[in-house]
Amino acid sequence: MSDGPEFAPPSAFPEPVVIYTTRWCGYCMMALRLLRARAFAFVQVPVDGNADARAWLVAQTGRTTVPQVFIGGRSVGGYDDIAELDERGELAGLVAAAQR
Repeated sequence: MSDGPEFAPPSAFPEPVVIYTTRWCGYCMMALRLLRARAFAFVQVPVDGNADARAWLVAQTGRTTVPQVFIGGRSVGGYDDIAELDERGELAGLVAAAQR
């Protein structure tokens, strides 16, 4: 998949938000839509067919699913998690703090 940069951990990117996705994931598309709607600076990293990347994500998050979203280098979960943070009004604050 060539829609984004090669796999790297969140610390490798200057953007405050890093989202790991796969091409056919509906929740990934919803998470991307939410991040774009809020105009957050983010980088999308595809992990389709990359067993090493997926293993790294499981080791870091304890989850086998995508998307996996990191803000300021910290795992905050997947789509449901960021949607809940957004609903509570906390997502923007987390992203703002990560930009400092």
